[in-house]
Amino acid sequence: MFYFRGKFFILVILYLSLLLYGCETTQLAPKKTLTYNQTQLLETIVEDEDPNAQENNLIEKDDKIYRLGLLLPLSGEFYQIGKSLLDSAQLALEETNNENLEFYIVDTGKENQLYKNLSYLISNDVDLILGPIFTKTVLKVKEYLDGQNIPIITFSNNSDVSDRDVYVFGLTIEDELEKIYEYSIDRGIDKFAVIVPDNKYGNKVKDEINKFHNINNNTSSQFIFYPTKDPDYYKIAREVSNYDERKLDLDNRVKLLEELQSESSLKELKLLRNKDTLGEVDFEAIIIIARSFSELTNFISILPYYDVDPKKVKFIGNSIWGKELILKEPSMKNSYFSSLDLNGQRKFKKEYKKIYKNNPHTLAPLAYDLVGLISSLNVEHKKITKEILHSNLGYIGINGWFRFDENGRVERRPLIFHVGSDKFVIRN
Repeated sequence: MFYFRGKFFILVILYLSLLLYGCETTQLAPKKTLTYNQTQLLETIVEDEDPNAQENNLIEKDDKIYRLGLLLPLSGEFYQIGKSLLDSAQLALEETNNENLEFYIVDTGKENQLYKNLSYLISNDVDLILGPIFTKTVLKVKEYLDGQNIPIITFSNNSDVSDRDVYVFGLTIEDELEKIYEYSIDRGIDKFAVIVPDNKYGNKVKDEINKFHNINNNTSSQFIFYPTKDPDYYKIAREVSNYDERKLDLDNRVKLLEELQSESSLKELKLLRNKDTLGEVDFEAIIIIARSFSELTNFISILPYYDVDPKKVKFIGNSIWGKELILKEPSMKNSYFSSLDLNGQRKFKKEYKKIYKNNPHTLAPLAYDLVGLISSLNVEHKKITKEILHSNLGYIGINGWFRFDENGRVERRPLIFHVGSDKFVIRN
């Protein structure tokens, strides 16, 4: 994996990436480094109740070695996610061939051992921490390591947890919405309906969208919040389309035309017999920000039955749309969504599957990008300061361009993908 800073190297990156993915890859044997050994060492420490035992297990500091903590759920409900990210991190380390980078792995699935493991990382002068994934754990880690001057790059996409020492590496909803609205407004769309979950996340989406409306005074959005427990998709669809009122308008119009019995009224009546409602919806596009792909498919399959016509109304979404199953939904043709680089992710998936014999989790490219970047920066600079990490020009990885800033924000430039007949097409 190669990382360069600056726009000049974009074409070089793409060319090298093509070479990398075009090469024949063999099965990687695990390296006998702390990447694998450290997990057992951590488990031995946390199970030992002797308070002096930790000191005996400290590893002598080697200034040539860059120590990277990995906080991943390797047991419990989300162990498969953690394993996929760990495999991706190992793959990036193998490809950069950096023997001076060591992993110190903490299983965040064992919540009762988290603080002991973090204490161990502190004692062994870990230079940087990658992870954890979930907001709840990020907040615990953030609180415990406060004042330790150890940078943390999380795999979370929740910008609320970021600060000067905690970076959010996942694609944030802020970046996605900015791309969606800019793209839509540039194409003359200015009236939106927005379906969001009725929770903190949904309210955050609403707040971010309202910021865009304050900048673009000629745009507007109406929000439909759906319950996070047992949502009634039919009821929500009726509400979105104002179906009941439009149906009543149709019934009243039909009665009036039947009473008139004129030639023109009979012609109009004939046309109305084929309709379910009267008039059009009062928005040009509908943005669906669902919590899961299954919720999304429920919405997009039911909305057309309540006169939200995909031929007249543009269907728009975020990165959760980026599964090929959506290509099988006829009503979604020419809809579009924001996402990181799906083409780069597809190449990564192919490489990963060839080695590990299964598909990577959708977060796995984040671990691959981060370890590849840290490894390359370590080779170039040895110690990675915040000034180095905060390169103004940013970096390029599997997921595309990104840049760290001093406030913990990781700026990204999502792409827009249109849903075609058999594939996703980039439109920027």
